[in-house]
Amino acid sequence: MTELFFLILQFFIIYFLLSFHLFAVFKKSPVLSNFSFSEKISFNSIIFLNFILVFSFFNTSLEIIIISYFFYVFFLFFIYVYKFKKLVFELNQNFFYFIIFFITSSVIFIEVANNLVIGWDAEKFWIYKTLNFYNGNSVDDLANLYNPSYPYLGSLVWSFFWKVSFLQNEYSGRLFYVFIYLSSLLLFINNFKINIFYKIIFFTLFIIISYDYTHHSNWSVFSGFQEILIFSLLTMAMHFLYNLSSFKGKLDNFNLVSILLICNLLVWIKLEGFVISLSLIVTLVLFFDLKIKKKIYISVIFLFIIFLRFFIFDFYNLNTTGTQHVGFDLQNLNNIIEKFSASRYLMVLKSLFLNLLSNYLTLISLFILAIFLITKQNLKKIYYVLFFAAFNMTSFCGIYIITDLDLTWMLKTGMDRIVYQFSPFSLLLILEFYNLKIRNKN
Repeated sequence: MTELFFLILQFFIIYFLLSFHLFAVFKKSPVLSNFSFSEKISFNSIIFLNFILVFSFFNTSLEIIIISYFFYVFFLFFIYVYKFKKLVFELNQNFFYFIIFFITSSVIFIEVANNLVIGWDAEKFWIYKTLNFYNGNSVDDLANLYNPSYPYLGSLVWSFFWKVSFLQNEYSGRLFYVFIYLSSLLLFINNFKINIFYKIIFFTLFIIISYDYTHHSNWSVFSGFQEILIFSLLTMAMHFLYNLSSFKGKLDNFNLVSILLICNLLVWIKLEGFVISLSLIVTLVLFFDLKIKKKIYISVIFLFIIFLRFFIFDFYNLNTTGTQHVGFDLQNLNNIIEKFSASRYLMVLKSLFLNLLSNYLTLISLFILAIFLITKQNLKKIYYVLFFAAFNMTSFCGIYIITDLDLTWMLKTGMDRIVYQFSPFSLLLILEFYNLKIRNKN
């Protein structure tokens, strides 16, 4: 019972730390006034992750990062008290969203607590980075660990909530993964113009579809793998892309800044984040009706994000070999060209196709795309979604083809996780399909 109490308490600790919005400091904020429960939690999660990431750049210890963030939260807390005079829920839809969010979080928290085994990647790589921060070390100490060239943000947040917990177990840090996963799904569900009862049904179905990992042979979503963070942040990015696509001129700058902040996080979680963040930026630049000046700003900021990522790793000597990932050593143009054989190409395509069919989200999206084609619907509205998906598929297939390691083993152990990471595009396809049906009825 004691552990169950602390599990529930951990939910409220995380919730409290992500409850107070940065825009509260402004007297008139259209963003704050229009924010729903899920929008507030999701955007605050993005701010929180960027906050602790930036503080880590200065080689600060975890304790300093925690203290700094607590100062930030209490500063916003007092602003909220001063401006709004209360910190209680009103009996509106936000209250019911909170209840369903609390219930689903508690259920999965208990499941995580009862399954203490961490995954292979987490055991070999991520847990050591987590222990590095948890034990008071900072970024420069990562150079002494195995594969220091791997990004560390997921381990940093893991250690953060392990430290900010009454539970004496590392899994308390992984509970944030559950929190951000559920908040991202709840955020996206809000885009469906249906009543709250059906939103709860959709929310539950999307949890079942994206959480069920029985088709994965060697990993689970909350066992310390970083794919769940990529999935969750990309789901949030799909929400902001949808807003840009459907509500032109309404908080465009806010949506763009949110996507850029997400891109910054993606490149610090896994190396795959480079490809996924690039696909977001290219999609924005090519398919959205933005002024040329804005497109230039977006591109420059993204280049700065990439530069900063490499600069920090170079500054702290985290990549002395210059190798970004095992299996891609001493690559040159001739060596790369030689690997583009028909047999390797077909092997990668076969693995991609089978994993697209075994992932429930992408399987649904393929079914929806087939309906679009059969009914001869205008695909123009979903071009940007299809491009995003195709960009990721093509890029990751190319990366697999040029690997130096055994290709069969690489595909067997990695392709399902790659597909899972960019699978949130399916949510956007489902939403656009739903909107099309609603418009046709009207």
